[in-house]
Amino acid sequence: MTAAAAPVLHLERPAFWTESSDAEVWFRALDAIARAAQRAPQTGTPRTVAERCLVGIIAWRGATGLFGAFQRGGLVRLPGVGLIACDADGSWDITDEAHALLRHWKEAPRRGLELLAAILVRESPWLRLMLLRLQNREWELTGWSEVRSSRGGLKVGRSILLRAHSEPERWFEGLERPAAARWLARTNCKSLNYAPEVLTRKTGKDDLSVTPLTAPLHLLESVGWLTRTGQLTLPSEIKSDLACQSTPMQVLTEITSRHADVRGFVAAEPVLRELLATFGMSPSGDAFARWMDALIDQAVQRGAIEVLDAEPGQARHGRGLHADPARKLVRWVIHSEFNDAFQNTWGALETKWEPAR
Repeated sequence: MTAAAAPVLHLERPAFWTESSDAEVWFRALDAIARAAQRAPQTGTPRTVAERCLVGIIAWRGATGLFGAFQRGGLVRLPGVGLIACDADGSWDITDEAHALLRHWKEAPRRGLELLAAILVRESPWLRLMLLRLQNREWELTGWSEVRSSRGGLKVGRSILLRAHSEPERWFEGLERPAAARWLARTNCKSLNYAPEVLTRKTGKDDLSVTPLTAPLHLLESVGWLTRTGQLTLPSEIKSDLACQSTPMQVLTEITSRHADVRGFVAAEPVLRELLATFGMSPSGDAFARWMDALIDQAVQRGAIEVLDAEPGQARHGRGLHADPARKLVRWVIHSEFNDAFQNTWGALETKWEPAR
């Protein structure tokens, strides 16, 4: 990774649950943060919030991976995957997606774990880096069966071989956008770099390490996406996302499924903003409004989207369809024609989009 002109997204060290086989501790942590946020606004850094709300549940180092991007010391920093987000007032709370994730986990723990695995593959630049390097055969898991049954975790040169891009400074070289395009779009940053302290720890004391990635790999194995011998068996839609080859129709369908409440409703604006972020765009103000209106017009006229029902929502749900406050929450079905509608209305963003080949 090379330093580039600001704005830069500064990636903090990888952070996941500290007991590799206990992914469910993150669900318990989300539940605790949600309850704390209901009682009082949770302000401060991810570390201070974790130390205040998660005593006896998970250590702050394992909890910080739940948090999304925030600004501190003039830098945009990303500690984790964004299941806990910071609002404009500086208060942290779990996201709508995290609420849905918790609901699924409480109803069917296995399904909750599968959804968490999908979120990590989609949202964690660190896990995406690992999977992309493995798929490209630039890195190789070796002896995973021994790693999974021990407490030592991944060790470079022993259980994971870095055949290319082996120096930490080069880990993300050539993969910045595949690994972090959504976060770059959401934060309006142009490039990715490490937070200043990541590579400045005393050598041999607290080096940058891939060991924390042992935990999400355990999760991938538990849901059937990694074999006991360390071979990836990712679902086709996950592979397409990693390769940035998902179609707009596939992406919007998947986002809708993740965000839908128990009745099948989603907030139209946040869902469409996430759709754009998947393709590396995060427009603001009039540009987004123009695009959203044009997209909905064309998609409905062409039968690419069937709006089955709509109703009012809250302020956090953004603008409704055509800025109608009575149509903030929608229940819809997306069809394959949506790909054409998406491409045809991209011009409203005053930029160019090339679909994957």
